[in-house]
Amino acid sequence: MKIQIEKSVDVREPEIIIKCKEVNEDIERLISGIQLHCHTITGKVDGKTHFLKTEDILYFDTVDEKVFIYSSDKIYETSLRLYEIEEKFTDTSIIRVSKSAILNLLKVEQVIPLLNGRIKAELSNGEAIIISRQYIRNFKRKLGI
Repeated sequence: MKIQIEKSVDVREPEIIIKCKEVNEDIERLISGIQLHCHTITGKVDGKTHFLKTEDILYFDTVDEKVFIYSSDKIYETSLRLYEIEEKFTDTSIIRVSKSAILNLLKVEQVIPLLNGRIKAELSNGEAIIISRQYIRNFKRKLGI
């Protein structure tokens, strides 16, 4: 892979152009990482609003009709619904894995198949998320397995 950077005072916003013979899994992961880097989301802790980089987010979860954002060291509450988060992060490594959870695939350390057809994803912080059967196909496709 060759990387070329062109600096220009006329540029108002950075532009990334990918030239390739075909779009393969490596290119898709690269695009996903770039798109993910460009997104931010807000979460609240103790009445204070924080701007979170998506690369710091492990997963989103719903408890008692409230949506929470889990990072490696804090839990934030967001006013967004899971379907809104899912739409916001289309074509990134953040995907729906159950009715109540959305996972950042970049934080998955390993996956373990379970007897009942589900998958357990162990995250970089040691937590585990269960991927429901109806979401497994998309999960595997995104991971390239």
